[in-house]
Amino acid sequence: MCSVPSTYSSPVSLNAALFCYPKRVATLALAAVLGGCATYAPKPLDQHAHLLKRIPVTVDARAIALPQLQRHVFDPSNGLDMTEVAMLAAVNNPMLKVQRRQAGVARAQLFAARLLPDPQLSATTDHPTSSGPGLTNAYNFGLNYDIGALITHSAGVDAAKAATQQVDLGVLWQEWQVVQQARVLYVQILTQQHKLDLLKQVQTLYAERYRHSAKALRQGNLTVDVTGTDLTALLDANSRVSQAERDLNRMRHDLNALLGLSPDAVVSLSPLHGEPRLPHAANTTAALSTLAKRRPDLLALQAGYASQEAKVRQAILAQFPSINVGLTRARDTSNIHTVGIGVTLNLPILNGNRGAVAIERATRSALRQQYRARLAETRGSIDKLVAQAQLIERQLDLIRAYLPTLEGMIKAVRSGYEARNVSALTYLNIQNTVVNKKIESLDLTQALWDARIALDTLLGWPEETHP
Repeated sequence: MCSVPSTYSSPVSLNAALFCYPKRVATLALAAVLGGCATYAPKPLDQHAHLLKRIPVTVDARAIALPQLQRHVFDPSNGLDMTEVAMLAAVNNPMLKVQRRQAGVARAQLFAARLLPDPQLSATTDHPTSSGPGLTNAYNFGLNYDIGALITHSAGVDAAKAATQQVDLGVLWQEWQVVQQARVLYVQILTQQHKLDLLKQVQTLYAERYRHSAKALRQGNLTVDVTGTDLTALLDANSRVSQAERDLNRMRHDLNALLGLSPDAVVSLSPLHGEPRLPHAANTTAALSTLAKRRPDLLALQAGYASQEAKVRQAILAQFPSINVGLTRARDTSNIHTVGIGVTLNLPILNGNRGAVAIERATRSALRQQYRARLAETRGSIDKLVAQAQLIERQLDLIRAYLPTLEGMIKAVRSGYEARNVSALTYLNIQNTVVNKKIESLDLTQALWDARIALDTLLGWPEETHP
């Protein structure tokens, strides 16, 4: 056993006592290091796409960040309404799942930033190659710690905290975007289905007309130019129906992909009721004044700027000389024992971390300008959407004002056509005009829905739901 000499009185005596047992110290240090180590286990990639085959009976509302969606009852038994489509998208969208997992990286980085730097343990041994009295194996144990890392530690933690908030807010903004896309697709699919029904009505009319004219041509009661005109009209109607079916197929596949459903999963949608309404000008103005406190992307930019502020502070603190303090315990080959204290001081003469400070300040300036640009872009987009929606409303009012008159004319023309007082071409032209105006009305209504849904998101009102 090694005894502690009386010259090594407190407070050095404790260190001396520890260094009297180099093998025991090394063993304890190795055990502490290995005890805190993580273990490795391989996790191979899954080669299967995990997509739902059918609409789930319920969704976990706790996974939705938007409280207004959490409060809505998810009941797919009578088809999904606009809010239920948004709920399923928020919970099951594949890219949102990726974003949420990536947010875990930021939290892991915060965990790493909070950890204090480890001390450094060094050990050397020397074996004398000459023989002689009093010679023994020499050793040198050192324990060092970088004090300078503690100076910037708090600023680094603050930067990581703000960066984590930025990532979480970015995920929330992505959720808002997915909710907006789900609502838009819901409206588009229902509108497209209605348009397809109207086009099939016209297709049936032209098919019936061509059947009669082709029969009359074969009987020699009609000229080929009339029959050719009827065939051309039928082919145009067929093309419009085919295009509408392709568009509807694309929209349904886009919705399934957005909802994390298998491409062959059937999504039943409940009918769309009500009309999109633009927010009042006073509400829009009030929302703009508080937009920076509510919209996740703006809050994320603010958090990113706060993180950069902390990085600037961290870089400035890193200008102070780095100090490394260490204790050593040694024995030379002549069996003389020593205890020492060492200090290493980095002199900030040539570098002084000035380059890092300049980089962090330039980055902060760029983020500040990016935030201003986002605010300006947002205000411009909102103003454009409001103006566009107002133009759509006026155009829609004009069509709706004359559409009942056209529909009334169809009834009169149909009676004349059946009584053979109105030509088939006149009847079909008016019928086609009515269908085209109804389709135009549907397109304008869909555009108005798109504008309102986009405004809800831009103004930070994702909670605005419609029947």
